[in-house]
Amino acid sequence: MSRLWSAAPLLLTLASLFWAGNFVLGRAVGAGAAGDLGPVALAFWRWVAAFALVLALGGRLAWRERREIARAWPFLLFAGLMSVSAYNTLIYVGLQSTPVLNALLLQSAIPVLILVAGFAIYRDRIGWMQVLGVALSLAGVIWILTEGHPARLLEIGLGRGDALVLLGVAGNAVYFATLRSGPRLHPMAFLVAIFGLGLALLAPVWWLSGHELPRQPVDALSIGYLAVFASLLALLFFNRGVALIGAARAGGFLHLMPVFGSLLSAVFLAEMPRTYHLIGGAVVIAGVLLAQGVLRRPGLRRAAAQKA
Repeated sequence: MSRLWSAAPLLLTLASLFWAGNFVLGRAVGAGAAGDLGPVALAFWRWVAAFALVLALGGRLAWRERREIARAWPFLLFAGLMSVSAYNTLIYVGLQSTPVLNALLLQSAIPVLILVAGFAIYRDRIGWMQVLGVALSLAGVIWILTEGHPARLLEIGLGRGDALVLLGVAGNAVYFATLRSGPRLHPMAFLVAIFGLGLALLAPVWWLSGHELPRQPVDALSIGYLAVFASLLALLFFNRGVALIGAARAGGFLHLMPVFGSLLSAVFLAEMPRTYHLIGGAVVIAGVLLAQGVLRRPGLRRAAAQKA
């Protein structure tokens, strides 16, 4: 277990796999294949189950660190809003009218959005290669949103589902970028705090949306997967990966989500990738790699290192 906890690539790969399954399940809700729960109810009961789970596992740790939690409540409330309340609810609602692969490819722009958030919030330095990477990724996102016809953006605007997914992804990027400012809590105590606060913010939305209850076995199975794998384990693994190698490098592993998601959606939803998905996804990934410096020539990296 200690080896797993120190292996950032494996932790981040597993987190991407679990989150890809989250998108496929969210789409299944809109397609009527995941019981009777609507998207808001699915998000709410997911976090009820996840909070109960982390409370059982980490409640004592959270109580032990209650003073630090109380001091850091503004950040924890913000983190709960971005990563618990808003992100998944917006994704699930958006997935009712946009395909899984669209949503996953929009999600793959998150490393660039983390970079932009770091510049906006912390004034992190961004070089011209990173600016070019951001522009390239944006072009790839536009290509996907317009199904390979960018001129359509001027005619029809952004689809509602795509817009909601993009809004949720942007908020999650801000959350990841600001983790460096978070309190030094035990990982389980941190999850207890943000799950509880995020659930409290989501509860009124669930009530106003009709306060649906899980009634079918498939509802319980869906909630169980989302609580254990897409909530507890994925966040623990990703947060640990960020701690080991940093948010910018960890964000690159999210490009595995379209790979896992395309396989899962093809098997479970019969949604096959189209040409514009492949082209746009390749452009987004190239832009992110460029922004992170992966595509720079080795000679340039060595020269920069020697100059520094």
